[in-house]
Amino acid sequence: MLFKRRLLAMTALVSASMAATAAFAQAQSGTTIEELVVTAEKREQSLQDVPVAITAFTDERREVLGITSAQDLTNFTPGLAYNTGNDRLTMRGIGRLTNNRASEGGVAMYNDNFYTSSVYNANKSTIFVERTEVLRGPQGTLYGRNAIGGAINFISKRPTDEFEAEVRAGWQNYDYQQYEATVGGPLFWGMRGRFAGAWLDQAEGYYTNVGGGPSEGGRGTVWNYEFSLEGEITDKFDWYFKREQTKWDALGRGAGGRQGVTWGARNTAMVTNINAPTSVFPSTTPGSSWAQFNNTSPVASSICDRCFESDTPNQINIDSETYILHANLHLEGWDVRYVTGRTWYNYRLQTDVDGTARSTPYTLRPPCPPGTPLPGTATCTVGAPGGLAGTSTQIVPTAGTTIFPALYNIYNEEPVWFSNEINLASTGDSPRHWLLGLFQFREESNYTPTDARVRDDARFETPLLASTGGPTPANPNRTYAIADSDTRSESYAVFGQLDWDFGETFVLHAGLRYTWDEKTVVEGARLICFLGTSAACPAVFSRTTGRPLDFTSLAVGTGTLRPNGTPFDPSQIVNPFVDPGTGLRTRVLKNSWEGWGGTLGLDWKPDPDTLVYGKYSRGYKAGGFNSATTTLSPLVTTTEEKVDAFEVGAKKTFFGNFQTNVSAFWYGYTDIQAVMSAFNEFTQNNQSFYTNLPKATIKGFELETIWQPIDNLQVNFTYAYLDAKVDEGCCFLDPEDPLAIQPGAQPVPTDPGFTPTNKVQDLAGQTLGASTPHRVALNVNYTIENLFGGGLTTSASYVWRSETYYSVFNRYYNKAKAWEQIDLRAIWNNADGDITVIGFVKNLTDNLGQVGMGGGTLSNVGPNRGLITQGVSFIPPRTFGIELQKRF
Repeated sequence: MLFKRRLLAMTALVSASMAATAAFAQAQSGTTIEELVVTAEKREQSLQDVPVAITAFTDERREVLGITSAQDLTNFTPGLAYNTGNDRLTMRGIGRLTNNRASEGGVAMYNDNFYTSSVYNANKSTIFVERTEVLRGPQGTLYGRNAIGGAINFISKRPTDEFEAEVRAGWQNYDYQQYEATVGGPLFWGMRGRFAGAWLDQAEGYYTNVGGGPSEGGRGTVWNYEFSLEGEITDKFDWYFKREQTKWDALGRGAGGRQGVTWGARNTAMVTNINAPTSVFPSTTPGSSWAQFNNTSPVASSICDRCFESDTPNQINIDSETYILHANLHLEGWDVRYVTGRTWYNYRLQTDVDGTARSTPYTLRPPCPPGTPLPGTATCTVGAPGGLAGTSTQIVPTAGTTIFPALYNIYNEEPVWFSNEINLASTGDSPRHWLLGLFQFREESNYTPTDARVRDDARFETPLLASTGGPTPANPNRTYAIADSDTRSESYAVFGQLDWDFGETFVLHAGLRYTWDEKTVVEGARLICFLGTSAACPAVFSRTTGRPLDFTSLAVGTGTLRPNGTPFDPSQIVNPFVDPGTGLRTRVLKNSWEGWGGTLGLDWKPDPDTLVYGKYSRGYKAGGFNSATTTLSPLVTTTEEKVDAFEVGAKKTFFGNFQTNVSAFWYGYTDIQAVMSAFNEFTQNNQSFYTNLPKATIKGFELETIWQPIDNLQVNFTYAYLDAKVDEGCCFLDPEDPLAIQPGAQPVPTDPGFTPTNKVQDLAGQTLGASTPHRVALNVNYTIENLFGGGLTTSASYVWRSETYYSVFNRYYNKAKAWEQIDLRAIWNNADGDITVIGFVKNLTDNLGQVGMGGGTLSNVGPNRGLITQGVSFIPPRTFGIELQKRF
């Protein structure tokens, strides 16, 4: 009901705007909407003439709307979603369900037309970025690589023919400061140059550490700089070169940083059955219960909404450098365009595993001797935490076992990629415009998503071999679970597009792209258990010796999983062997994919202010690997994704001052790549596998309007409706609901893989993750002229999103609530245009907007099995500040 009222109000506002436009148009002058030129089809065109659903932001528009981050970008871009917790973009329900380096996202990103896998450019300041173009829907021809959901191109500011310089400084709450500068202009030999740099630091985080450690979220220091050159060699050849470098030293800031908290209880059930000799801990490897057991301090989420507990700071370190080169040769009637680039970065993230600030070791005492009465009825004394009484026959060291509860994980990836693209494109006034292209891409990366360590326990440096009790390779980092991979991805494509103007008002578009991809992965894993409970870890032996056990040969790349009642193909495990130096069980994975993409469309342009279009697009994304898992999952690869997209749209400008763009679409989305789970009885843990969901249907409607009814007043409004549903998807395990007993679960009763701890479900009818059904954004800005010797622009924005599921298992623990956000800005420019002062408040009402939500199992075994926590990511809290800009 609340949504209906808001939607009716917004619709009434837009309807009133359209009705009033004609009356204002004749009475007002200077209200014409400025034309925006984009390069969405790799040539300069007015945005209103491109038959693609595009949202474009100039640097000036970003300043007025207050777009300073990837999350802000989604507020005013219909269909675009960003999960701050895992740094993933989704477009119209299509995105990335894994961050694995051997699998790509479904939204292609370009840095000055150079393909990149980093979302970082969306967070760059307007001192660097001239324009951002977001193309919605499959871009199967011109932006073929992974543009199955859409494409985003971040276009940098170029050197100018005249000298320019600018300095900026900004301050805001949370002890934030930012300084930026740029200088550029003509150099020598006809070249122009530009240098821009930025440094920012935030000393106070958005989230409070109730464990006494530092606050996190938004904290840290970030600096980056860009140096660019541009020039011409005669009027036939021009070129552009850019080098950029970035460095992060952050505490819970940025990609992978602390953007949220965990809601729920602790797992304190370390002892599951005192009569079972293999029951002390409810997991095979060390886990959060080591620190949570007997922890009497309040749970962080019970203290405040933005509270967490940790003794290991969420530390991020990023170093990155990129080189980009453009070269253009202009011939009679056609151009030769070449784009190449290279990016290297190293990303390292340290996170807390146990989720507490507990680090003091404690001792688990042995139980009372068999037959001794329970405490209170005899003299048997229960030991310090863990001591038990009764008829237990557990075997533990007589003096007890010391537990070191501090656990942490090191995530590390170091990729380098480069690409080359060459285009042959027609020029001139011919009714037929054509473009032919070749594309090459290669990436190599070292990827270690899991390196979980026991910080203080020296026993993990020298584990024993579980199968024989013999020695194993050294373990100096005290790692108990590690998975890494060396990945090489290659892609080659050939493509072409023809745009044919005929009949004066019609344009036919036809494009085709063929892509071939190949990926090779060398992956390895090692597991060490201690006092575990599964058949994979001989816990009795571990307790007798008091030593951790290396059970890699028993649990890695072995075992039986039945997620859909069908045994896995053993041939998918290729050449497993054990590295004698590292102890990692290693294998080689290799696969290739190929596919066709393209487009076929027709435009009708009855007058210069109207465009109506309809088109079919075919999208393709290569398969990948769910590599670098701690168990070397048997089902590790997928087939390619495909989408058949049909879209109709219209772009219309009324009387020069009311612009409206609408689009409606229907997608047939097949072989959706997804990381799913199954419960491994042997290791007593959830084990992931990579698979394809057979089919989904996506449909929706999007509206964007700009209205300038009178001088200096502008109203921006967007609305997006999205319905993204799975048609076929069986049979999969919800790791948070292994018995399929939660409301909304659709168990498959005849599944032959059913066991008391594993019941798979049918996903038909479920909504794809991050597919928000309804989204609204409204901005009103007005400029007051001749105020304090300049002009003052005031801007107010309102954003609302309906509730959203962030998993294909549409359950309460994966659902984010509806939320709204209000932002205010005031921008003053002096009469000469060389001084700007900006004051702002973002998230005025300090709303806890949820932009990510995911369930987590409290324990895989024991009495707490079935209890669920929630990991929630928030928009930043209320922030306010001021920025000064001076141009020379």
